Amino acid sequence: MNESGGAMISRRSILKLGYGGVLLAGASFGRLQANSAPVSIVIPGPPGGGADAIARIVADKLASRISETVIVEARPGAGGLIASNYVKRQAPDGKVLYLSSSMLVTAPAVYPEVQKLDPVADFTPLARLSVNTYLFLARNELPVSNVREFIEYCRANPKKVTIGTVGQGSSSHLAAAYLAKAANLDVTIVHYKGSAPANQDLMGGFIDAKFENLAGTRATLDSGKVKILGVSNAERSPLFPDIPTVNESVPGMVVDDFFVIVAPKGMDPEQARALSKHLGDVVRMPDVQAKLRSQLGAISAPLDPDQTVGYMRESFSRTKTWASDLLGSGELAKS
Repeated sequence: MNESGGAMISRRSILKLGYGGVLLAGASFGRLQANSAPVSIVIPGPPGGGADAIARIVADKLASRISETVIVEARPGAGGLIASNYVKRQAPDGKVLYLSSSMLVTAPAVYPEVQKLDPVADFTPLARLSVNTYLFLARNELPVSNVREFIEYCRANPKKVTIGTVGQGSSSHLAAAYLAKAANLDVTIVHYKGSAPANQDLMGGFIDAKFENLAGTRATLDSGKVKILGVSNAERSPLFPDIPTVNESVPGMVVDDFFVIVAPKGMDPEQARALSKHLGDVVRMPDVQAKLRSQLGAISAPLDPDQTVGYMRESFSRTKTWASDLLGSGELAKS
């Protein structure tokens, strides 16, 4: 946000794309033709992050399919709440879309008193785009090579191990708190404002470990200064088939990260289905799948609106259970 409260719109995030693509069938996007404003894909993080990267990939392809100019609009801050509240106030005419990681589900589940929204009921879910590889990393100098050894090391060195997160209420925060609770570890959880400062401190040895998706840590891995201890997804990643899941050492610990696109509440169902189909077709394109893997470590996994609703509700419910029952809201807030 700038000082006047306006949106941060990166010049390179604006994609002015030509017309002449295929129009949506029927009347599903007819209302857009009477409105000359571009279609805006709002993201809750700053330019240069994972959401920005996938939004620009999707915007490029979507524009030609709906014969509209598509821009990517960054509205970062407050754990996604600034972007969420902005999108909630917009008309459900297809001109404003919201692309978010799992933070859209995680933040209101962990902090319902602050993030006063329902990620499903307050929007029109359109599509899940991808499932993202979520990693547990450690600095190279830490004398462990997997999750089991990390747990043993923490128990032998109480209060000495630090785990970084990309922010309170994030999936990385929840994963760190879950691991500490489930494995009965006395560690210090350190919160950062985003990936970059956490990565810098991990490479510099100021923190010992961190959870995050591959999109936010690829450059860190390429530095050769960190190592992968485990994958926190439900199954081993096809990108790292030899790396075990955290769940194999800590039963029940699954942190799935994903990207979804939603629209303001009340979008016409026919329009939502048509747009969802286009989004699904986009992430199924071979060149898009290749970019998702190489740039973000993400696996194309599109779902239609009904499936996306079910997926988001299940994730929201599971996260609320973790936050309230397993971790305890007061304990989580202190971590």
